[in-house]
Amino acid sequence: MFARGMSVERTNEHQFIAALERLSAVLRSLQWNAVYAEGLYPIQLQVLMLCATRQGQALSPTSLAAELNVTAPTMSDTLAALERKGFIERKPNPVDRRGVVVQLTTQGEGVLERVREWDAPLRDALMQVPLPHRELGYEAVLHLLKQLYQLGVITMPHMCFTCRWLRYDERRMTTPYYCQLLDRELAPLELRVECPEHEHVES
Repeated sequence: MFARGMSVERTNEHQFIAALERLSAVLRSLQWNAVYAEGLYPIQLQVLMLCATRQGQALSPTSLAAELNVTAPTMSDTLAALERKGFIERKPNPVDRRGVVVQLTTQGEGVLERVREWDAPLRDALMQVPLPHRELGYEAVLHLLKQLYQLGVITMPHMCFTCRWLRYDERRMTTPYYCQLLDRELAPLELRVECPEHEHVES
């Protein structure tokens, strides 16, 4: 039963957010269980994963804090702890010598390799979900990330939905997306959340 004066649409929004929060709690629990043996915190794992994903790019402490939506002091403490463990190193920014860039070390790559199966239970669960539902769910999450960016809640996601190369044609049922850069049709689950060739476009 709906509360008096509450629309069905509003109720559905709350239910969707509640489901996302439940899923977020599962993700946090899986990450914590994986990194605990390495003496890490989930935020530290997220920094290592982002550094691995963006290898070859100049990641500054400021950009890392913005990407992970944490304060500058929190990121500073996180990087200091990772540097003491030998998992990252901070080097002078080749573009701006007043700044630094964060890079993953060989030891950092090793710890990621050891904990890389942290999301196995979630992947196993996803494989039990029918493909059409997985595609719709993934597209919904990508649309949500795009809207959060446009509202100024998150920084620019390097994903297909905010890229100038992506085209959409609803007439193609199984591969409705097309990447002009790769000259390739894309099914929904082939859309990227992190793409090294991403070029931003305002929409």
